[in-house]
Amino acid sequence: MSTLTASVVIVLVCSFLAVISLWYARRQRMPLAKSLSLLSPPQRKLTAEERFAVERYLASLGQFKTTPEEGRVDKQVLTLTPNSDNVYAVTQAITRYGLSTQDQRKWRYFLDATEVHLPPRWEQYITDENVVELINTHPIPLVISLNGHVLADYNLQQPAFISTLRPQTHNASIRKEESENVELVQVRKETPEEFALSRSAGIRESLVICAALLLYFLAIISPANMLPWLCILATAMTGVSLWFLYRFPGPNGLRDVHCLRGAPKRWGLFGESNQEQSNITLGIIDLHYPPHWQPYVANDLGKVTDVEIYLNRQVVRQGRFLSLQDEVQHFPVQRWRKNVVLAIGSLLVLALLISWIPLSMPLKLSLAWVKGTDTVEATSVQQLSKSTLHVGDYLKVSGQGMCSVPDNLQNNRSSVYMPFDCSAIYWNSANPLPLPQSDIIDKASALLTTTTQQLHPETNSDPKINPQLASAIQKSGMILLDDFSDLVLKTQDLCSQQQDCIRLKNALVNLGNAKDWQSLVKRADSGQLNGMNVLLRPVSAEALENLVNTATSTFFYRETRRAAENLNSPPPGGFLIVSDQGRQWVNQPQSGVSLFDMDAPAQWQELQRIAGLLLHTSFSASGVITSITTDANGTQHIALHHDADSVTQWRYPATTLLLLALIIMVICNSVLALRRIHLNRVRMANIHQYYEKCFNQSMTAMQSVRPIF
Repeated sequence: MSTLTASVVIVLVCSFLAVISLWYARRQRMPLAKSLSLLSPPQRKLTAEERFAVERYLASLGQFKTTPEEGRVDKQVLTLTPNSDNVYAVTQAITRYGLSTQDQRKWRYFLDATEVHLPPRWEQYITDENVVELINTHPIPLVISLNGHVLADYNLQQPAFISTLRPQTHNASIRKEESENVELVQVRKETPEEFALSRSAGIRESLVICAALLLYFLAIISPANMLPWLCILATAMTGVSLWFLYRFPGPNGLRDVHCLRGAPKRWGLFGESNQEQSNITLGIIDLHYPPHWQPYVANDLGKVTDVEIYLNRQVVRQGRFLSLQDEVQHFPVQRWRKNVVLAIGSLLVLALLISWIPLSMPLKLSLAWVKGTDTVEATSVQQLSKSTLHVGDYLKVSGQGMCSVPDNLQNNRSSVYMPFDCSAIYWNSANPLPLPQSDIIDKASALLTTTTQQLHPETNSDPKINPQLASAIQKSGMILLDDFSDLVLKTQDLCSQQQDCIRLKNALVNLGNAKDWQSLVKRADSGQLNGMNVLLRPVSAEALENLVNTATSTFFYRETRRAAENLNSPPPGGFLIVSDQGRQWVNQPQSGVSLFDMDAPAQWQELQRIAGLLLHTSFSASGVITSITTDANGTQHIALHHDADSVTQWRYPATTLLLLALIIMVICNSVLALRRIHLNRVRMANIHQYYEKCFNQSMTAMQSVRPIF
């Protein structure tokens, strides 16, 4: 694994672990972090003497026994936590309220909305404003100092009945017993319906799932060494997100609901101008109602009724009809934001997948593998003809065939065997095509040969003039055309059309001192130019050679292209074995220069050489069949995808599965989001209608209202 790859993996893993740690810490905070949110940060650390006093006090809580004669000693078991060394300080009023149960002397103490444990004998020291120090204990904080009284001086041997005495101080923030007319019926855990109201909207979990989908996409296009790490990380992120999204907490994760019985009363402290502020109490407990309950809570005022509340005094049920649980049962909570996030995230990843990865091959092969595949081997055309082929089958063939020649040669300039394309092999029983032949090429070659022999006599092994004369002419710097008539006749043979070789013909007319080209040709045909020698300066000889090369090059280019195009006429029938990846099925020597990048005479020679190799050549092809078609000539076209390694074979079905998953997620979450947005808009109207029917028919059995889905 490269350094870059390792760095990317480490960053991704660390990011994932950091997100999970913060998420877990936020959901699994210690009770003190929840209950002492108003008291943080801690002021100091617990001293050794104070810790000893705390441990002694906590140990003493379970030693006393409650009897009617002794009164009540708080038997609530408190335990230290890892954060018990932090001391929190606050200056605030302490509120005490009692619940009329079988134990007539049960008192509970609160700092604002936070319940705390106050040592029983310190109640007499409570004032309007109290300087309090607390530490974290489970399940509620413990007061270790109150208005200068510390737990280290707490007398554990003092008689327990003192704790049951009513405080005589008049400035304590304690409600009078006359108003404490509330009965605690039971304490229960909230129901799944009540928990659904406080469940997270799932936006964070949906974002993490979208990030996991993006990692799956990156895994498909990433190198093989990063693929397993990305898949493991994406799977872990998806699993954790789904667990948080759909998990239901255990008993310890559900909030307590206190079921009280009493007569709710309106204090009238806030008046009619501030209806949003709660002004209804049950005993000394200020009740907080859901806003949509305000028109109905007055029906139970002054009547003994059952009220169920959370510790934060939020009412979840009151009387016979008002119930958050019934609301959720009849009109479920619509969490539509997570569906919007999932739909948008899936759509973005789907756009990346479609624009980045060609999907035709994964879809074809995945569908074929689902249907089942076979392996077919053939070494002859007859053997392959007898086989039944299907898309997805593995085919392996070998034999003698012909490389194809594309219709448009310009689009095939990248082929290593140009003009042939050996990624497509014609395989049939017909005789191979003959090598390219052309009379025009022969005439052009003859003109070039005679021109070269006369202008370069040192290359001519059979001079037509006296060697001494040739040597003298060479020493003079001149060049002699010893067979001018042959040059004229070969030019006329090649350039028989009037518009051909105009410049070359004009040059030869000037050298032959003739009236025009036709008269010069007649003189050559009649033999009048036999034995005529033309003496040229080197510059003129070079110009004449260039004119001959230019004139013949046109014919070479034209005939080479025409011959290559004529090769694209294979015999009908048989098979065309095509590689959809451009893989060459033959193993023949390759030319370092493309055919049409050579000079004119070399192009024809290269075409004949390569045609001799590839018109009838050995080939071997293998791969997975991706398509089977038949053309008008009866030739069966078989497209093969070369053998894929194990990683590539995994990518194809994975790409298909990811594509299907993204399409399903986009469609389903879009539909769910639209539906839930609509239901969320009409939910409150349906709830009001439901309560109107309930209160209007309070003397009869409550009729259920069918939810609108």
